[in-house]
Amino acid sequence: MTNYRKSFNFRNGVQVDDDNLVVNANGLVGIGTTIPSEALDVRGTARVVGLVTASDIHTPTINVSGVGTFGTITDGSVTISAGIISAVSGVVTFYGDGVNLQNLPTSQWVDTDVGLGFTSIYAAGNVGVGTTDPRSTFQVGNNPNASGAGVGINSRGGIRASGIITASSFDGNLAATKLTGTIDNDRLPENVNLTGVVTATTFVGSLTGTATTASSLSGTPSITVDDVTAADISASNLTLTGVSTVTTELNVGSGGTAFTALNSGRLGVGTALPGSELQIRKASGTLVEVVSDSGQSRISIGQSVGVGNSTAVLRFGNLARSVDLVNNDTGSVRSIIHGGSAGINTGDFRWIYGQTNAERMTLTWDGNLGINQSSPTRTLHVVGTSTVTSNAWFGGDVNISSDLTVGGDVNISGTFTGDIDFPDVISGSNLNVTTGVSTFNDITATAGGEVNFQDAEFVGLGTQVGVNTDVRDASFPLFVNGSARVNGNLSVQTGINISAGTGFVTAFNVTAAGGFRSTSGAANGVQIDYQSSPDRIVFTVSGIGSTSLQLF
Repeated sequence: MTNYRKSFNFRNGVQVDDDNLVVNANGLVGIGTTIPSEALDVRGTARVVGLVTASDIHTPTINVSGVGTFGTITDGSVTISAGIISAVSGVVTFYGDGVNLQNLPTSQWVDTDVGLGFTSIYAAGNVGVGTTDPRSTFQVGNNPNASGAGVGINSRGGIRASGIITASSFDGNLAATKLTGTIDNDRLPENVNLTGVVTATTFVGSLTGTATTASSLSGTPSITVDDVTAADISASNLTLTGVSTVTTELNVGSGGTAFTALNSGRLGVGTALPGSELQIRKASGTLVEVVSDSGQSRISIGQSVGVGNSTAVLRFGNLARSVDLVNNDTGSVRSIIHGGSAGINTGDFRWIYGQTNAERMTLTWDGNLGINQSSPTRTLHVVGTSTVTSNAWFGGDVNISSDLTVGGDVNISGTFTGDIDFPDVISGSNLNVTTGVSTFNDITATAGGEVNFQDAEFVGLGTQVGVNTDVRDASFPLFVNGSARVNGNLSVQTGINISAGTGFVTAFNVTAAGGFRSTSGAANGVQIDYQSSPDRIVFTVSGIGSTSLQLF
């Protein structure tokens, strides 16, 4: 074919055949079309051997056998027969078989259609990004289980990350061997359920659930649990609600020296080894308080619960400001001193008034009771005035060094020695003595009264007796102020005169061994003589104003 080296200028365009090649007046070239819409409009398959550079490619299908570099690919697909596709920017979506993709394990990519209307692929093995040795189903970077940094996702959806995981929300289980920084609601969900071990240097907030091991809790955490089982609990401030069970021993203080509760049922305050059910021990100054802000404060001991019948109660407040020791049973209340082993220096029972520390009553160990006497020397030693409102019985001697006032009878079955200082007047009392001698200085019978010596064998009235008078005359041992009557014989010893100053002397029978004689003398009186043999009365009249004697 002849070569033509010439130039052609077609101002109105050129056309080869109908639509094989068209160059219109606008400079648009159409291949396979007579109406090109682009600078080069190819309808059909175009083959380019070499480099194609384009800012935009709009085509249903692009087959690249070499290296294809695209800025943006839209409205179509890219078929790579060999080589590499590199996208400068944007998103490359691949559908179909990926056997020609480089740096991918082609044996693991499987083309599948799950009926979603498009073709999808999945990897049958592990996929690694930034690593040639993926240990997880999908792994970015190095193995997070070993040294280095990376993220791995296993087939069960588990994520292992060596760095920080930031998520707006999280649902599921979170397992991490190390978490750094602040973990709040932005990093964790509201509720976190853990089945493994939680290890934290510090923890702030509420912790619920079961903690199988906890080496240390610091600060002021608030812990609420239903059951705590621990070999040892050490805390400066421990607040528990509900039931707490300590299997072996509960200690408070260094080694339990402040408080100890043993599984043997013994409690110790101030001791770690209580020797009884309750032992309180201090170096000095031990105090036990049972305080009630109102009502009664009580301590009950005995053999029945609920302050029953077989109990004793020490109480305060049943009666205002009073202390009671009550035995609810039918037994006794006993106070015992020196109940231990034998020895000397036995003490006493003492009742002391606290305001002055004065001993009001003392009962010695050997049985002497002192009232207002701290050292009684008698079985009953009373200092001060004593009042006995009923009978008093004394089986032995009674020694009274001061006054004794008795409002009732005094019965003495033994011998009374000493003096009784009676008052000047004893009113309303009778003296009835059947033996012995009673000596009285004065006996006065008031008007309407009498002095009765009935059935007396002998009555000695001393040197002077006054009847109906308190006037004494030493010349008359018997002075009767008024008339006197003798229902028997009146005997006058020899040398003793019966004198009547005035009045008459009347007698039914007068016997005079020596006769009767007027003391006024013969000149003025009447001499009456009694002659014993023969029995007769001789009247001698002289000088009484009459020379005759008349007898009636």
